[in-house]
Amino acid sequence: MKNFVIASTAILMLFPGFALAEDNTETFTGARIGVDVSRVRTSLRGDPGNIGATEKNAWNGVGYRGFVGYDLQLANMFVVGAEAGIGGGGRAVTQTGPAGRYTVDPGLTYDISARAGIVAAPGLLLYGRVGYRWLRTDQKTALANAGTNSNRRTEGSVTYGAGAEVLVSPSFSVRAEYNRTPYSGNLKANALSIGGAFRF
Repeated sequence: MKNFVIASTAILMLFPGFALAEDNTETFTGARIGVDVSRVRTSLRGDPGNIGATEKNAWNGVGYRGFVGYDLQLANMFVVGAEAGIGGGGRAVTQTGPAGRYTVDPGLTYDISARAGIVAAPGLLLYGRVGYRWLRTDQKTALANAGTNSNRRTEGSVTYGAGAEVLVSPSFSVRAEYNRTPYSGNLKANALSIGGAFRF
């Protein structure tokens, strides 16, 4: 959450006059399409490859995502909306044990979610998000003296997080968001993203 606070503060510093520049009649209601760039931390815990691993390993990588959504602002204060996205990126993470090595390489992600929040000031939305995310992975187990086994799997899990969005103009907004996705007891992904959206 510390990373989210830093990113949100950076956005507000970049657009310090947004509240004065915005017309009070402007709202978050409408369709949007945009992109996010993120710092994705993928982690492995335990021994999913049956290689005798006991520790946790994690790597940071760069992710990307495109999304479409729709919001509805209610009573000039509350916002509810839905969003769907597709993306990729991240970095492969490896567990090593006495019997070999196990690697997960993240690929494409697909997600659908709902969000709800409060307009804390004109043009500033603070919100929470919950939904479901799918991740395609290439998983490889290299056993000592027994060759390598590879397979491609799609992991799925509830995803949740929080964010802040600023209306720079009636047709464009920027946002910072932090999300967590615990795909399984062994595989997890956290993402801190910054993005922008065109609004219609």
